[in-house]
Amino acid sequence: MAEKTDSLASDALAPFGFDAMMQMQRPVLAAMAEMNGHLCESITAANKEWVTFVNQCLKEDLAVRQQLARCRTAQDLYQVYAQFFQNAWAQYQSGLEQMTKLSKAIAEHSLQSPSWEPGPTQH
Repeated sequence: MAEKTDSLASDALAPFGFDAMMQMQRPVLAAMAEMNGHLCESITAANKEWVTFVNQCLKEDLAVRQQLARCRTAQDLYQVYAQFFQNAWAQYQSGLEQMTKLSKAIAEHSLQSPSWEPGPTQH
């Protein structure tokens, strides 16, 4: 039974030949390659933004340790921690907004119709 199915498939493609089949698929392959390129660029931008965010957070974490080491009173500790948490909150909020915008842009771009139009097929 499998031999009969394979035979029918090859009989159906026989009039076209490999070159003709590739020619018919070329616009689709080109559109897929373009879409993959845009997706790769978008993911790279998101990763770059994420690395920048994490780097900034690490710098803040190291800076707060140095500030805590210089504290002499409980009031000093309170001020350092209060400032740290206010900055951290603002950074996380800003980072979340930026990542949400990038994710939305990636999703919208992925859902757009491809920029190619199928042309007439050549026989």
